[in-house]
Amino acid sequence: MEPPVTVSSTNLQRFKGLCFTTLIIISSFLGTIYVLIPLTPLAYFNPKLFRLIVDFLIGYWLVLPTSLVEWLFGVRIQVLGDEIDPKRPSLIIMNHRTCLDWLFFWCALWRIEPSLITSEKIVLKGEVKYLPGAGWAMAYNAFLLLDRNFLTDKARIETFVEYYARMDRKYHLLLFPEGTDKCPRATERSNSFAEKNDLVQYEYLLHPRTLGFVFLLQKMRKEKCVDYIYDVTVGYGDQIVQSETDLVLRGMCPKDVHYLIQQIPDSSLPKDDEQLEKWLKDKWAKKEKILHNFYKEKGFRRQNGWSSQFKNFQLTPKLKLLQIAVVCIWLAATYFWLYLFVSLNHQIWYSLIALVSIVGLQIYYNGFEMFLARLSIRDKNI
Repeated sequence: MEPPVTVSSTNLQRFKGLCFTTLIIISSFLGTIYVLIPLTPLAYFNPKLFRLIVDFLIGYWLVLPTSLVEWLFGVRIQVLGDEIDPKRPSLIIMNHRTCLDWLFFWCALWRIEPSLITSEKIVLKGEVKYLPGAGWAMAYNAFLLLDRNFLTDKARIETFVEYYARMDRKYHLLLFPEGTDKCPRATERSNSFAEKNDLVQYEYLLHPRTLGFVFLLQKMRKEKCVDYIYDVTVGYGDQIVQSETDLVLRGMCPKDVHYLIQQIPDSSLPKDDEQLEKWLKDKWAKKEKILHNFYKEKGFRRQNGWSSQFKNFQLTPKLKLLQIAVVCIWLAATYFWLYLFVSLNHQIWYSLIALVSIVGLQIYYNGFEMFLARLSIRDKNI
C-alpha cells in the first residue's frame, strides 16, 4: 500500500517553502533578464551555439533547486538500475505519481552523470511556460510544452523533434505516458476508462495514453534521435506530496524518493504502431507489479531479465563537492544580479521591456520555445 498523501504542514515547513520559492523566483527571473535575454540574438545567428550555451547554463542552474530540496527539506534519493548513456539519444518513459516527479529526477540524473542535466528535455503541460522566471527558463531550455490535445500537439511534437535533431545534440526526452499525475480526479477517469474497456483498474498507475507515445517515438526514429528507451519507475517511501503548490506554498516535501531504471534498446521494440501500443500497455502492467512489490518490500529490487550492469547510483564525495561549488556560483550570481537590479538606473524599465517582449513572443508564436524552434528552421544547413 502507498504511503498517505500529505495534506497539512507546520509553520516551519511553510517558512522553508517560502524561502525556497523566493530564492528560485528571484534567481530564475533575474537570470532570464540578465543572461538568457541578452543571449537571444545568438539563436538567430548561430542556433547550435545558442543551444549549447543555454543547455549548459540552465542545466547547471537546475542544481540550485535540486540541491535545495535535498538540503532544506531533507529529501533522500535512491537510484537503482541501468546507467543512462549520455552519448546516446533516448526517450525516457516514467509513471507520473505526483507533479514533482520530474524535479526529483534531476537529483537522480546528477547521481548518474552530471552532464545529463544539460541534455534532458521534458514533455510538460503547456501552462508552465507562462510562469515568470522558471517558466520562461523552461521555454528557453526547449522543453516540449503541450496542450495535452493530440490534434493540436501533433504539429508541435514534429517541430520540436526536428529541432532537437537539427541541433546535433544527444538529447534525452522525458515523457509521462499517463499524461497527468495520479491525483484523485485522474485516477477516477483512468478507472472509468478501464471499466468501459474491460481493463484492470490499476492501484498505483494510470492507464497510459498510447497515441502520443507511439507518435513521438516514431517521429524520433524518423529523425534518428533515439537509440534507447529508458523505463523509469518512481516510488515514494514515506509520504505522497501531490502538487507543486504543496511544495512552494506549504513547504511539504517527501523525504524518501526511489527511482528504478531499465535500459531497453530501441531496436528491440516493435516497428508498427499497433504493436508499440501493446508494448507500452504490457510495460505498464509489469510496472504495476513492480510498484506493488516496492510498497510491500519497502524498496526496489533487481528485476528478472535485467542487465548485469544493475547499479546503485550514489552521491559521491566528488559529486557533493561539485554540487556545493555550483550552488555557490549561482547564489553569488543571483546576489550580483540583485545588486545590479537595485543599484543601476532604469532596471525597472528594462525588466518591463523584457517582460513585454517575452510575453509578446509567447502569444504570437504560441510559446517562446516555438519562436526558438522556428528561428532554427530558416536555414536547415546550419
